[in-house]
Amino acid sequence: AVSGAAETVSELVRDGCAVAYVTNNASRTPGEVAAHLDELGIPAAASEVVTSSQVAVQILRKYAPAGSRVFVVGGAGVEQALLDAGFIASRDPRDCVAVVQGFGPLVSWEDLAQASYLIQAGAIWIATNLDSTFPTQLGIAPGNGSFVAAVRNAVGREPDGVGGKPDRSMMDRAMAVVPAKAPLLVGDRYDTDVAAGIAAGITTMLVLSGVSTPADVWASKIRAGYLGESVQDLITEYIDPLESEDGYSCGEAKAMYLAAESVVRATGGTRLERLRAADSLKWSLVEHVGLDSFAEGQISLDLGE
Repeated sequence: AVSGAAETVSELVRDGCAVAYVTNNASRTPGEVAAHLDELGIPAAASEVVTSSQVAVQILRKYAPAGSRVFVVGGAGVEQALLDAGFIASRDPRDCVAVVQGFGPLVSWEDLAQASYLIQAGAIWIATNLDSTFPTQLGIAPGNGSFVAAVRNAVGREPDGVGGKPDRSMMDRAMAVVPAKAPLLVGDRYDTDVAAGIAAGITTMLVLSGVSTPADVWASKIRAGYLGESVQDLITEYIDPLESEDGYSCGEAKAMYLAAESVVRATGGTRLERLRAADSLKWSLVEHVGLDSFAEGQISLDLGE
């Protein structure tokens, strides 16, 4: 578990905050995800978990009736979602009218090849998600999006549907599971988490305890509503950046744009305060210099680290 995550979520739940757990990882069933979270000290029930496999199968219903035979690429999560929805989940490609492709540590070349043959023959193709990478304890590994790209290269077309973030259908399912008047989506990626929240009109908080780094904050072409070091920032006082005559301040930090050096320099305070101030200054400058100036490094960030 990320440091402080179990204590933070437990406190939120004790205070009456409803929590849903949304994951693009299609390899596990909701029950397995909930059990793993519980082992980490994070209170979770299977009914509070939304996986990309569930959403992918929900999309499949638009193309194929229950009872159809579907070829499974991925782990138990994909198979269970199909069975729960009344489909015949098959590891044998014969007579399959659709392919649902998700992540699984045992996905093989043979699986990808059989999926490609079916798709070329006219089968419906639904991907659980397009995450190109998958974080592990040893480092960053290829994710389902990389496997989907391999099939795409073979068949020459895009999937008929994608279930996971950033598609808003996943957020819609989460809101059905845990209705909320003012939901907040907390995640560690811009391309999936923040993008999904924006698509669904949900306020977002990007945390730096996973994939994204301050460099990603600087280069991103979309903006998170809030920035945190980790989920622990959900239960600490949030200090909003304030505009000043020559930049933005946040707590004890201050960010200024030095045009002659093409740099935004943030000083003082904590790293998070400096980053919040710099991010606010960045978005105030976008109208004048354009997003590409930040994404392509034409205007750099100096956090004083």
